[in-house]
Amino acid sequence: MTRLPRIRNPLLRRELPWLVADVVLLLILFNANAPELWFWLVVLLVILAYRYERWWSSRPQNDDSRD
Repeated sequence: MTRLPRIRNPLLRRELPWLVADVVLLLILFNANAPELWFWLVVLLVILAYRYERWWSSRPQNDDSRD
């Protein structure tokens, strides 16, 4: 039995489930019919908006306030 290699990068390890979810949703979108397409497109946009908001709030703050 072969073992999967352990991901050592903590950022990639944390983001990998989200990347997999995005790829799965894209595959669903490619195979969806018209009524389902809008639902899955909204789901994908909500996930991407959530990820963008999390990235924006976790970026380092640069305090360059010079009076």
